[in-house]
Amino acid sequence: MHESAQQVLCIRIGDRHCSFAIVDKAGTNVHCLGYYTAHEINGEVLATLFMSHSELSRNFYSVQVGFDTSYSLLMPVQFYDADTSSEQLRIMNGAKEELFIITENVREWQLYNIYGIRKDVHQWMTRRFPAAILHHNYSVRIKLPAGAADRLLVDVHSDEFSIIAIKGNKLVIAQTYSYSSHSDILYYLLKICEQYNFSQRETELCIAGLIEKKSALYHELTQYFLNLAFREPTWEVPGMDYDEYSSHFFTPLNDLARCVS
Repeated sequence: MHESAQQVLCIRIGDRHCSFAIVDKAGTNVHCLGYYTAHEINGEVLATLFMSHSELSRNFYSVQVGFDTSYSLLMPVQFYDADTSSEQLRIMNGAKEELFIITENVREWQLYNIYGIRKDVHQWMTRRFPAAILHHNYSVRIKLPAGAADRLLVDVHSDEFSIIAIKGNKLVIAQTYSYSSHSDILYYLLKICEQYNFSQRETELCIAGLIEKKSALYHELTQYFLNLAFREPTWEVPGMDYDEYSSHFFTPLNDLARCVS
């Protein structure tokens, strides 16, 4: 059997970033990693990216796609109505007719995640990988094994960050914010702590994405949160130089790989 038939392709797609990993079926060993940013991620950008990486044209055991979009509505199952959910999403997030709407059942939390992605991105992805399993990254992260009773899961990109707040093992908020300085991130975190009564001393602040331990943002966070840690991936990346790339940069991709195992 060809080696690629035993491998999984994981892809994350945001409004302005795209990353991918090729891993084994168990999600424990990485064969390839990539991270790209653009003014916008659309079908044309994805086509160009995949043309430049011949390894992405293999036949895979599974393809897992995580959409990292803020256009999302998490709704308890008792309030979900398939006939009105798309309209509710548009009311909560603004009308964007060019989006393709997807509904994901998050059974572990008794929630539906209704979210929208660019139609050209959805069309390109379903043509290229018709058997791909689609997720929203909020759904992927809240399915992770429970840690502390109160925790803030933060994923940082170059111009935006997302936060999932869980209090007493109940989901409080899942939101994505734009930022122009590290002070913006700190402001939103402190505001969420104040609004939802999270203790800055006891709440576990779990960070992943584009943030360095020696950065000004990390230093600021340590001044306000006592229980802070990078959320490290569970996989192994042979040959990766962690003096140049911090392992937690790719933890969200690792989360996607764990959906298979």
